[in-house]
Amino acid sequence: MKPILCLVAVGEEYNKYIPSSIEKLSEKYDLCILTDRPIRLFGILDQEIYQETIFTYFAKLTFSIRMALKHKRGVYYCDINKLHELDNLNVTDEYQFKYIREWTNGDQSAVYFSQIQDAPYWRKLVWYWLAENYDYSSTKLIEEHAFYMPYHKQSKKLLHTIEKIKPIFEYISITNKTPYKGIGNGEGLALSYALDVCNMIK
Repeated sequence: MKPILCLVAVGEEYNKYIPSSIEKLSEKYDLCILTDRPIRLFGILDQEIYQETIFTYFAKLTFSIRMALKHKRGVYYCDINKLHELDNLNVTDEYQFKYIREWTNGDQSAVYFSQIQDAPYWRKLVWYWLAENYDYSSTKLIEEHAFYMPYHKQSKKLLHTIEKIKPIFEYISITNKTPYKGIGNGEGLALSYALDVCNMIK
């Protein structure tokens, strides 16, 4: 049985990668694709149509977890324009979440949220976590370009936890200036939090 790979292609900038991705990857992976292009795709395992008019980066997370739940198997995820990153993802345990690295920004990098918590951008998130009595001192800044999401007994709770915190990240991105076209950036941090709450990450 081939491993599942989830891809998200919303907007023409990313839809153009679909044909070449299917051609290159369909022999190695069972592909699940989320796209706003209402055309039936062939040679793939599953397809969902993205209905919203504004793209949220949380779709990468929720789609991957939904596919793991639906097909009862762990899934890989990779940004469709960064497929070379799959070669850097080394999965040795199908029941453990796996990612490549923490956040990087040019020459700057950070491993833990506590290293950036004083930035004004994250003020409302800090307030929320304090209200929830959540200890974020060890919460890592997961870079979410590529990861492996296991099918786990906590998968439903993980999806619920991500959906619950999603509006906070989207509100923060809407009320601050960001270089991103979509909303809800910083989704790797939300994923790290949800994995921690669900006891799915070491």
